Amino acid sequence: MLWMLRKTTTRERNGAESLHGVSGRQVLRQGGRNPTQTNPAHNHTINTIQTCQSKDWKFAHSLECAIFSKLKPRVLPVNARAVLRIVQRSARRKYTPQELDLFQQLETHEKEIRHENAPQWERIALSSKAVKAYSQTDTPEDTISAFGAKLDVNSFNMTTALADRIGLYLHPYAALINHSCAYNAVIGFDGAELFATALRPITRDEQIFISYVDATNPVAVRRNELRERYFFDCRCAKCAAEMDAPDGGRAPAAADAQRKAYTLMEVATGAGVDPAEAVRALESAMRTLRESEGASWRITEQPLVSLRDELIASLLGAGRFQTAFVQAAIRVVRVDCVVYPVRGHPIRQLHAWTLARLAIHLSQGMEEEEETGGLRVASFELEFSLLVWSLLKLCGAELQTHGQGGVWGGASRVPGQGRGPEGHG
Repeated sequence: MLWMLRKTTTRERNGAESLHGVSGRQVLRQGGRNPTQTNPAHNHTINTIQTCQSKDWKFAHSLECAIFSKLKPRVLPVNARAVLRIVQRSARRKYTPQELDLFQQLETHEKEIRHENAPQWERIALSSKAVKAYSQTDTPEDTISAFGAKLDVNSFNMTTALADRIGLYLHPYAALINHSCAYNAVIGFDGAELFATALRPITRDEQIFISYVDATNPVAVRRNELRERYFFDCRCAKCAAEMDAPDGGRAPAAADAQRKAYTLMEVATGAGVDPAEAVRALESAMRTLRESEGASWRITEQPLVSLRDELIASLLGAGRFQTAFVQAAIRVVRVDCVVYPVRGHPIRQLHAWTLARLAIHLSQGMEEEEETGGLRVASFELEFSLLVWSLLKLCGAELQTHGQGGVWGGASRVPGQGRGPEGHG
């Protein structure tokens, strides 16, 4: 089980000043905890890297292994496993007083979750009952529920260098980092380390901000998501400017088209959806926006940005690599430079890496697409070797900004690079 960070309110707490005044990478280490995968002996998650398995056994897995073995083939949800680990280590005094004090200071937003998000509280309560029953702990159920609430609003999704989600990460200091849609830093992971990278020089005593949500979304979408997930109303400079801005001259029908596009995207990205069906739904959503009345939608506006991201991922899943290559090229050349203006932004690097992987794949003379209407890359007469060199040079610029923990630094060390290229999610 892994831990990451998340901030729940917009107020600054004592200790946040330790993250001020940086221009490079600030690292928080969580030694010994590494990405998880299935253990064939127990059919539950343990640490992947063999050199760290013994460390995790001493850290917590020895306490939970018997429980997981009794539960198989059932598997507890990842949040429940995380809470179970906290409960068991706390009961055995495995945390230092300082660690417990820092954890107790984290927000729970328990009252808000109860009143504003009943399904979330029901999930937390059910997980707490399960944790108490399986662990046979003396810890009160309401205390376990508070642990679950803290985890929900303070943890990060832990990801690989290529943005694959592999677990959760919680660190009290990282949970102090405040939100702004006009963020000046991003969070990333390098193995068991979490790092914050400045996107521009940050002066001493200037506060560090990250974005808790996709800051490319419209202001109404961002503020609604922040209210629902983190229980505050964002009043950052970007939100203020966009709320005061005109609507761009779009007809009322444009809002309806936008809602339809978001609905189609939600359907296309649902669990178990066939990639070919997802492609059709996403292309339909993009047509809906193009054909809507009023001012045209720019390709650098949402939801077109997310629709293209999901379309690329679905095209890859459907094996339509040539069309995926063209869409990925549009994203790198025409979209990312506007949506993510900082050249070293990790999402730009990830997208460039995806396009490079596709270029390498197609340069090997892969077969034509089976579906009619697909784009044919051969008609563009591209020099793939030059294209790949240019993209890798772009990715290499991140090493100067992000160090070895960024997309290119991490990808160059990831074993099994034979996997197909992946789109940004």
